[in-house]
Amino acid sequence: MTWATRITILRLILVPIFVILIVTYDDTKGEGKPVEFWRYAAIGVFVLASVSDALDGYLARHWNQRSALGALLDPIADKMLLLAALITLGLIPLDRLDRFPIWFPIVIISRDALLLIGYFILRHFLNQVDVKPHLTGKLSTFFTLFAIGAVLFKLGYDLIFTLCVLGASFALGCTVIYVRQGLRLLVQSGHTSAAPPLAGK
Repeated sequence: MTWATRITILRLILVPIFVILIVTYDDTKGEGKPVEFWRYAAIGVFVLASVSDALDGYLARHWNQRSALGALLDPIADKMLLLAALITLGLIPLDRLDRFPIWFPIVIISRDALLLIGYFILRHFLNQVDVKPHLTGKLSTFFTLFAIGAVLFKLGYDLIFTLCVLGASFALGCTVIYVRQGLRLLVQSGHTSAAPPLAGK
């Protein structure tokens, strides 16, 4: 097993740890206040997981650390980290942290679900799927990560709301772009044309 794959597996392990730390922080009180150690620990785990994403990618590209298992687990680990943060900070009732507006995790999760379904549809009809990442998708991820950081560092709800609007807007934009790309591939392959009539009909 390559070191890049080991780091990816570590990132998967960090996902439930991050959630546990956030929930523990929200449940603990010290002299009427939450124990900040747990929040700082959650921040550290989230930063470590985010940095590990860049590290395993660097090892895979520049140190010949690519593997079939790593290629499978890497995007899963990325999505699991974001999904865990979105659900924990947006859908789970928390008293000690500002939460995302409920529509934000719904938009991001729905976008990912729609694109995943689209990917499997394309794989069903096409031998090869070549849909390149778009800038809007990267910007959506950037603002989503920034919004998560804003919640964890308690930077204020106004900033959190603004980042959520930006992240959701770019998510919707990239969804439209990817759907158009997918439809164009299907049209070019002829799978959207009417089927020829059966003989004798």
